[in-house]
Amino acid sequence: MFLDNYWYCAALPHEVTVKPLRRVICNQPVVIFRGSQGCLVALEDRCSHRQAPLSTGDVRGNNIQCAYHGFVFDNTGVCVHIPHQDTIPSRANIHAYPVEEKWGFVWIWRGDLKKANAAKIPNLPWTTDAGRSPVYVYFHVKANHQLVADNLLDISHADYLHSSTLGSKSGIMGGPQPDSLEFRTWQEGDEIHSYRKLTNVEVASFPKKWGNFSCNVDRTNIQMWEAPNTVHVHLEFENNENKILINHDHIMTPETETSTHYFMDFTRNFGIEGGEYPTDDDIYNEQYSVISKDDLPMVEAQQENINLCTGVVDVPVKADKLISAVHRQLADMYSSRAISIPSYVLVKR
Repeated sequence: MFLDNYWYCAALPHEVTVKPLRRVICNQPVVIFRGSQGCLVALEDRCSHRQAPLSTGDVRGNNIQCAYHGFVFDNTGVCVHIPHQDTIPSRANIHAYPVEEKWGFVWIWRGDLKKANAAKIPNLPWTTDAGRSPVYVYFHVKANHQLVADNLLDISHADYLHSSTLGSKSGIMGGPQPDSLEFRTWQEGDEIHSYRKLTNVEVASFPKKWGNFSCNVDRTNIQMWEAPNTVHVHLEFENNENKILINHDHIMTPETETSTHYFMDFTRNFGIEGGEYPTDDDIYNEQYSVISKDDLPMVEAQQENINLCTGVVDVPVKADKLISAVHRQLADMYSSRAISIPSYVLVKR
């Protein structure tokens, strides 16, 4: 059900300490912790003796000891100690995941260990740009990871679901309309790109405050999706008063088929001097509020309906071009790996 040979975002760095952290990723329990000198370790979250979660145990150097019967595993997953026994069978070893900390996230590699190259981690250079200020957010979502991604790929939803906060006013029936709307999608390798520009449009309260805009702006939204499920967003708001730039990245890591670890960064080129609005705390609170109160209740309600309403089919429209392109790419990727296309990948052939 899940794609291998990719880096999956597993945690925010501050979540990973000498106290073991349990995360279920792609239906597999994982324990993550920091060993000696901050060394990152990611292992199967199970003791091979009786399958107790290692995350309930204790970190000892770069090792972890099971709280149930005292088995000890090193950072490579090798069982190095069994109480009251000198011989340790090789089948006592467990799987260790390659793990990296980069761009403000902790990543683990699922797949062929020989292919685990840190250069394949999604590229987020704006998070370390001296001219930007990054904010990081995590959500646990009771919905399928592709539903969460589709919410972001459905660019037009902001004009409805977020009409008073993040979107434009062009979604209001009978309301003010932009002078023009340009929307196109294209593919580069395995990446799916889109460009959407609204010209001379009224925007909602947050962009107005961010840029101190008193009149309409041109709103440009440039997106890129890449596997396994990351959506990169570049936003520009501009008029003759000001121009502001935002990059925010949304990383959807499957927990199970119906739950998701949703990681986000939000970087901006304004309000970075400190002390005046918007501060990092302002941005965090705004993003957390909008996503937790608008987006997540909607996708969780979708998931509930999908569970109940079997046999129904979505009706695609022109605004779904980006979603449709991503779903076609996913279908091709699953098919090329001889994996059955999941029901959440909606493809009309």
